[in-house]
Amino acid sequence: MEGVIIGRKIDLTLFDSYQALTNAVLNMFAKYRNGDEDDGPYILSYLDKEGDWLLAGDVPWQIFVESVQRIELLKRRS
Repeated sequence: MEGVIIGRKIDLTLFDSYQALTNAVLNMFAKYRNGDEDDGPYILSYLDKEGDWLLAGDVPWQIFVESVQRIELLKRRS
């Protein structure tokens, strides 16, 4: 999935936690993964209203929902 740029709109009000959002995004893009179920954990980073890239989970969920502009799914490096 690394290097694949795909744009999708996501209604964040459908989710109540970072884990639920991460699972939904992983399922949404599962067909772009290398076919490996165990190809490593992924993390979400996001662009906030101020133009800063942050790691999802660094702020409470509601603040994240109010400030997020763009999300990226990144493979965690070993």
